Amino acid sequence: RPCVWKILMAAMCVALLSGLQAQDLPRQVSIILLGATGDLARKYLWQGLFHLYLEEVGKGHHFRFHGTALTSTEQGQEVIAKVLESLSCPGDMASGHCAELKAQFQQLSEYRQLKTPEDYVALSKDIEAQVEHEGLRETGRIFYLSVPPFAYVDIARNINSSCRPGPGAWLRVVLEKPFGHDLHSAQQLATELGSFFQEEEMYRVDHYLGKQVVAQILPFRDQNRAALDGLWNRHHVERVEIVMKETLDAEVSFQSLCVPSSVPCYTPGCPQASPGW
Repeated sequence: RPCVWKILMAAMCVALLSGLQAQDLPRQVSIILLGATGDLARKYLWQGLFHLYLEEVGKGHHFRFHGTALTSTEQGQEVIAKVLESLSCPGDMASGHCAELKAQFQQLSEYRQLKTPEDYVALSKDIEAQVEHEGLRETGRIFYLSVPPFAYVDIARNINSSCRPGPGAWLRVVLEKPFGHDLHSAQQLATELGSFFQEEEMYRVDHYLGKQVVAQILPFRDQNRAALDGLWNRHHVERVEIVMKETLDAEVSFQSLCVPSSVPCYTPGCPQASPGW
């Protein structure tokens, strides 16, 4: 999976450039990563954001990176600090220059808990205050939702009501797969999200981790035609299943199993979920 973060960041780059091209002067872009302490974010997304920063920092663009999750502030800060320390630069970059840019990125990155509507209000106010303090103007905000799809609607509601940028700045929301679990649920989710965002404000990402495996099925058959030609054909193959096994466990806390407040939480030991994931 060495290129997964590149695939995931493609939509982020498109979202960023589509907004920057409309601006005469470089201003600050605020990137908010929801689910920042999750496995995907720790393995790929923070690394992708760092490489995005490396590519854009010399072009006069200003950035702030806000990692958010349901994880408590203290615990989340510890996780993100370790992630930021483990970031790597391209192999052809001098170690001294890498260390300098890595330190800059760490200074521009923060973690905060984002759980209630009040948290979204506070985030928006803090971004506005920081931009004003540094004498900049906010170009736009990118929200990257690395969270389960059942949380999309509550998050979208909170972004729309409390965390949109001010006049003249754009908004982009990046959504990962799965997008619903069947056609009907996907259509319903699209309708619900459409009540909060314009279509041009949304980017849907499919990171298709099994792409290389699928792409190699036919070449593998052709390269082994002598042995497989009599077996790998429509007379003997009913279907092809691709299984991507993980070496990670599925540890979760009781609190992470809670659902939005509109649905009761019956998990033993699990506190009632607060509105606004």
